[in-house]
Amino acid sequence: MCHERTRLTRNFTVLDNALLQHKGLDGVAIGVGAYIASLPEGTAVDIKTLSHELDLGRTTVAKALNALEAHGYLRRTVIRTPDGRVATHTVFCHRPAQNRPPADRPARRRIPTPPPDPTPSPPDPAPSPPAPAPSPPDADPTPPPASRTATPPRRPLPPVPSPGFPARELLRSALHVLIGLRETDPRLYCSEADAEHLTPGVAAWLERGVSPETIRHALTAGLSTTPIHHPAALLAHRLAAQLPPAPPLSAPSPNPHPSPPPPTPTPSTTANPATSASEPPTPPPAPPAATPTPTPPSPHTTTNSPLAADESATT
Repeated sequence: MCHERTRLTRNFTVLDNALLQHKGLDGVAIGVGAYIASLPEGTAVDIKTLSHELDLGRTTVAKALNALEAHGYLRRTVIRTPDGRVATHTVFCHRPAQNRPPADRPARRRIPTPPPDPTPSPPDPAPSPPAPAPSPPDADPTPPPASRTATPPRRPLPPVPSPGFPARELLRSALHVLIGLRETDPRLYCSEADAEHLTPGVAAWLERGVSPETIRHALTAGLSTTPIHHPAALLAHRLAAQLPPAPPLSAPSPNPHPSPPPPTPTPSTTANPATSASEPPTPPPAPPAATPTPTPPSPHTTTNSPLAADESATT
């Protein structure tokens, strides 16, 4: 057997286990006693009213009240009201006198003895009277003061996810999201130590592409109206339990600047495919020969010149 406990803040009753597990009371008496303990003061608890509220017979209710009174949980006295009527005044004892632990005897206070005078007194020549017999030691000495109860250590917060690359700007944005939760719900106030523990968890959400508005909605949606006693533990649990999956890795992008293909050699001449295999390649044309520069004829050796003709004619 296990308990699923819930912290109650209103409309509840504290009952002693001595009543709920009493060996001398049956289940009806225990139930009637628990019902009476849950009622506010001034409520009528007579046999007729209890029989109607609990849907039990009057004989059964009367027997249960008598059993509670026999074990000290109920005291009923007959009183006279100011208008002259006779009524029964009922007092319910949550812990009867016989079930209470014995009260501790108060510790005896010891009167402190004044310290002796440090100034030495002159010796008394007269004989001193015999010293009285020493008193027996105190059987009940004053107990030493109880040490102050140490504050129990605080339970550690649940672990939170961590980002893959905790950059400074990413952690700063996560801290802003965490601080802004108090504006949505004032109950989600976190101390500096809590914020230092929770900031990596919010950063892990931001790293996975979740917007701050989505994170704020995931951490504040569906909260109950009861007081939140450990807001940091609640936020740590939600950050770890509702962590979204990481986005899939994208395929590598093609090279935006491909290298140009190698140039194709251009043939110098167009050859016939049928004869290109047997005929040798045509050699390139030779450069044109230089034109000779004419040499002027000599007047003494050239016979066909006009000067030679005139000389022959005169002779």
